[in-house]
Amino acid sequence: MVVLSYKVKILFVWFCLASTVGGMSHKIDRSFKLIFWGTELGEFKVQGQIGSSMYSVSTIASGKSLIRLLSKFEISSGAVGSINANGDFIPRQSITRWNMRGKFRQTQLRYQDGTLITFEGSPELTKDYHIDNPIGIENTIDPVSLVLWLLLERREHQLCKEKLKILDGFRMSELSFQKKSISQNLVTCSGKIKRRMGFKNSDLDKKPLEFKIIYSLKNSNDFEVTKVEIETIVGKITIQ
Repeated sequence: MVVLSYKVKILFVWFCLASTVGGMSHKIDRSFKLIFWGTELGEFKVQGQIGSSMYSVSTIASGKSLIRLLSKFEISSGAVGSINANGDFIPRQSITRWNMRGKFRQTQLRYQDGTLITFEGSPELTKDYHIDNPIGIENTIDPVSLVLWLLLERREHQLCKEKLKILDGFRMSELSFQKKSISQNLVTCSGKIKRRMGFKNSDLDKKPLEFKIIYSLKNSNDFEVTKVEIETIVGKITIQ
């Protein structure tokens, strides 16, 4: 019953958002493999709609846990928001739910004019070192909206730019691009994810996580994401 109510809630948010994105310019429907040290652990599906002033996105990740390879997980999420004149994503609502070994956890964030006004998370997810009260933090993007932002098709001169603050309610990180490499019809954007708030002190002192996003030429003008590599503390995770 709990599972059903959550899925209904996600669908409700999705349809409400989708109906608001009138005259959308394009849709995104992508599927990726999740690979850890050369072993395929699962899949990651993304559906999004982008209009001139609104966006909506839903994602489902499923597979084997990195921590316990024999246990399975499923992560469902959805987000909606607006797009300002500069093309920046301004989240309005984001919901994420984890199902691992039959146990369910959930987070929900609500925003007003780019400021977080509500955050709810399952108590089991909370740690002593997490942000004590994230309400009032401004100008951040939630992880779900970030996925859609990264998957936007772009022109070559638009790639490897921007600096984003990512807030999941518990932690805040900063994503920035450091280098841009061009080879034939491929563009590789290299960058770092620096931990800012809500992490253990020992983690805050560690080097930022490095990542690479590889874009391939889709047509004569636009590039799309074909591969993402993230160097984590437990090894490289590849999404392709």
